[in-house]
Amino acid sequence: LTAGETVEFSAQLRLEETDPNVTPEHVANFVDETLATLELIGIQDRQVGEITSGGLSSEQLKRLSVAVELVANPSIIFLDEPTTGLDARAASTLMRGLKRIAQSGRAVCATVHQPSVSVFNSFDGLLLLKRGGETVFFGDLGHESSSMIEYFERYEGTPKIQHGENPGTWMLNVIGGSPTSPETRPFDYARSYAFSALRQDALRKIHESEVGACESNKIYFPSKYATSKSTQRTSVLKRAFKIYWRSPNYNLVRLMVSACVSLIFGSGFVGKSAVTEGDMNSRVTTMFITFLFLCVTSINTVLHVFYVERNMFYRHKAARMYDKNSILLAFSLAEIPFILLSSFIFVVIFYFMMGFEAVAYKFFLYYLFFTANMLIYTFIGQMLMSLVRDASSAQIFGSLAVSMATLFSGILIRPQNITNFWLFAYWIFPGHYILEGLVASQFHNDDTPITPTLGSEFCDFVADESNDVFCTRSNCYECSGTAEDWIAVSFDNQFQYENLGYSIIYLFGAIFVIKYITYVALMKLNYLAK
Repeated sequence: LTAGETVEFSAQLRLEETDPNVTPEHVANFVDETLATLELIGIQDRQVGEITSGGLSSEQLKRLSVAVELVANPSIIFLDEPTTGLDARAASTLMRGLKRIAQSGRAVCATVHQPSVSVFNSFDGLLLLKRGGETVFFGDLGHESSSMIEYFERYEGTPKIQHGENPGTWMLNVIGGSPTSPETRPFDYARSYAFSALRQDALRKIHESEVGACESNKIYFPSKYATSKSTQRTSVLKRAFKIYWRSPNYNLVRLMVSACVSLIFGSGFVGKSAVTEGDMNSRVTTMFITFLFLCVTSINTVLHVFYVERNMFYRHKAARMYDKNSILLAFSLAEIPFILLSSFIFVVIFYFMMGFEAVAYKFFLYYLFFTANMLIYTFIGQMLMSLVRDASSAQIFGSLAVSMATLFSGILIRPQNITNFWLFAYWIFPGHYILEGLVASQFHNDDTPITPTLGSEFCDFVADESNDVFCTRSNCYECSGTAEDWIAVSFDNQFQYENLGYSIIYLFGAIFVIKYITYVALMKLNYLAK
């Protein structure tokens, strides 16, 4: 998304939807004001991305992060070392934005590490803790830190601040909190603060704020989220489609791989028809390789995309922007158009180059099963990315899943040759259902004559079924069977057209199970949690 869209997305999901003042016009104006406050107007149309790919710089990302939180309209904002890692100019720009936020009536609370003079003097008040967590100073800094300097210098033995010296560095040296200061000091500033008028004034202010506390002015939120489920799902879905549309490295690659694989493997069969058992083996094996190739591509390409979005969801979930149902639905639906398109590109090219029968129901069955193949393995990639910490681990488990599915799909080891111990893998993994759908749909009622190979099972079948007295097992090459018969014999009648309905039910049931596991993983796991 662009910087402006990122802030707008946060505003849409974090401003109270039931508030009558929160209208689309109000949200748009509030977003514009926030962008102006943090000097992001000039870059609001730039995609966030990464700096190496032309995205925002680290300083711009920090201001954007503040803007994302600011549009939630909080009364106080906490920042952890916001200027760390920034040069003087970038830190100054960020502090100007924070100063504007404070001047708008919101409290800004930040921890700072070795601030410059300009950054330190930008703050109105300071809570200074020594090693061990004891309070040394808590109060207003004054103009150019004059109140703090005056407080410390009133104690005998405190070295005077030098002209031009950084007050932040000076105070750390004074209390012994600087790496360059002595290990111990004779004066206990924490004890002095405990009996000071400054502390009494702080306690008085705390007491005054507590006096007015009662049930009537207690902050109450009617629900866990600021918006309804329908608003969450609509907003997250729109965001997902924008991300996918603007991710050519992901989606264009998928389309190009589909086209290239279909051309490479399909071109070897142009103008050729199946005549022998070798021809049938080549066709079935090619169908297997193409489905294997694209299921591997589906898993590997989705891992990085969903890794980024999973981590983003962890942050959004912590901010109570939307629930796990929204991201699960969004990144399932966002995948479907591109999978349908890439699968269609593959099937249109591959189907006719292979010389399959130009019959509508056979074409659409092939398209259906190939699309189911890409859907399942894309969603398996999302599931694995939800279950494990990083993409490398997910890729290892993905390779294992693909290996098991292909090994027991019925090609490398025919169904009738799978041992009883591994028979469960044949029925559990989706490979055999996909391959059965692809193969059985194309060779159903296919009476193309196939010449048997002497000594093969198909040779024996043709000889036994033939009414020709001259067609025997010793000269079966003089006879012929059909392509449908060859499939039946080769797969021991396991791949049948009548099973396709059950295969479809299994595949979509598998998708449901995969999405449910993803749902549970997103709900229970958080790899960004500290």
